[in-house]
Amino acid sequence: MKQNIEGKKARERVPSPNLQQLSELNDANEDLQWDMELVLVRHGTTLWNKERRYLGHTDLGLLPGAEQELKPVQEKLQGQSFTRIYCSDLMRCRQTLQIILPESALPAERSLSAMPSIMEPRLRELHFGDWDGKTYDMLKDVALYRAWIDEPQRITPPGGESWDHFVNRLREFLDSLFAWRIALEVQPIELNAAPPSVLAVTHGGVIRQLVCMLIPDHDFWSLNPKPGEAIRLHLRLAGLHNCIAKLFFH
Repeated sequence: MKQNIEGKKARERVPSPNLQQLSELNDANEDLQWDMELVLVRHGTTLWNKERRYLGHTDLGLLPGAEQELKPVQEKLQGQSFTRIYCSDLMRCRQTLQIILPESALPAERSLSAMPSIMEPRLRELHFGDWDGKTYDMLKDVALYRAWIDEPQRITPPGGESWDHFVNRLREFLDSLFAWRIALEVQPIELNAAPPSVLAVTHGGVIRQLVCMLIPDHDFWSLNPKPGEAIRLHLRLAGLHNCIAKLFFH
């Protein structure tokens, strides 16, 4: 998402008022039975990533050599069965999914996964509007851009997406994910059985914000997923908008 601008980091974040979670699990919770595993993968490198340009909704594909770059995460996910697979509908994420989990493109009966992948526009990166494709050096003298760096929750890029809209669509995605998992209670997990695992291939800013929404007091800039990197979240649901989350690096 936003570049790390000469060490300047945004310290404010917009937590979801609908989510009430605990970020640190005490010893009594170490043996907690998790309801869901959420694996978040950032797409591979594009030309604009390499050139440090803002890349939001512009639909660029991956650079040549993406297969090699994504091989480590592909090997980590090899053989893992996902109950549900989500993917941002932008090309760089679709190409990443095809590389790291090629069977996701197969019909469900031929796939290791229980269902084919779901293309999810709500998992798109923030829309940077007129600033898409621009670098920091191109924009550093623009007053509105400087104000946006300081207060992204208040300032909207011209022709782009407000922070509230970005957060709300991610909240809607989480709500739909939780509702799906709660609906699975008709098929309860056996004791000591692995929880359903969900894969989401998405963007750096989306991963950062989802973690902020799931783990209170988590700073947006404290997590910096690299292209092709995966992280895991274990979730214990206490209702539609309530969960305990624990973060792992894949």
